[in-house]
Amino acid sequence: MKKLIWGLTAVMATLVIMPMFAAFEAHVVNVTARIENALFVHPQSIEYGTVFPQEHLFSDFFLTFSQSFSETSQTRVGKVDYVIKQKPKPREAFLQEVGVEVARDFCHLNSPANVGDLNDPYYDKCFPSLCPYLSKTPDGNPATGPNANNDVGVPAFHDPEVQYAEGTIVKIPNLGRDSGDQWTINLAVPCFKGMCAQDWASFVLGLNPNAGDPAQYELPPTLEHEVFGCDLWVEVTRIY
Repeated sequence: MKKLIWGLTAVMATLVIMPMFAAFEAHVVNVTARIENALFVHPQSIEYGTVFPQEHLFSDFFLTFSQSFSETSQTRVGKVDYVIKQKPKPREAFLQEVGVEVARDFCHLNSPANVGDLNDPYYDKCFPSLCPYLSKTPDGNPATGPNANNDVGVPAFHDPEVQYAEGTIVKIPNLGRDSGDQWTINLAVPCFKGMCAQDWASFVLGLNPNAGDPAQYELPPTLEHEVFGCDLWVEVTRIY
């Protein structure tokens, strides 16, 4: 019985004394990293100016690897996956007032109580949305090989909250090189309710057979003469 008690006492003493000795020695592991963007996008803005219902207008932008990702010595990763999302555009005064992130979040997470009411407080901060009317069409390169069809577009007349384009660019040759993507941005200009041409439905469904009821894309007449906007967000989803 005495041996059992002494054994427990010895264990207890060891547990108490060990941390006291450990406190006299310390080691530091230094951790550093330089964080860089993976993509370069050009141009930074697209302006269509004054447009008219059922016009079909085209522009484009190009994206490739950033300078840091492109460096010859950078061989650890060779592919970038990304998505192109569309979000309502904040007005410049609102951006200056609250900052870029807060303004963009507000416009994306809120909406006007009445889309056709220009006095709605939402429109003081955000433009009427152009997002459903913008298509994103990939360049189709490479057309063959291991990375065929590695970019997926989205047509005009869609739900920008759940539908978006996605793509992949590849730096390293043995992975199937695709060092840049050219995206065509097509604005299919909407009409105003009560003023649409007879072929409006054909116009919508001709561009997107899965658009649903074409009437849902007609704008309230009160928005005529207003400037519309949309921010395209190129977001990296994977680097490998």
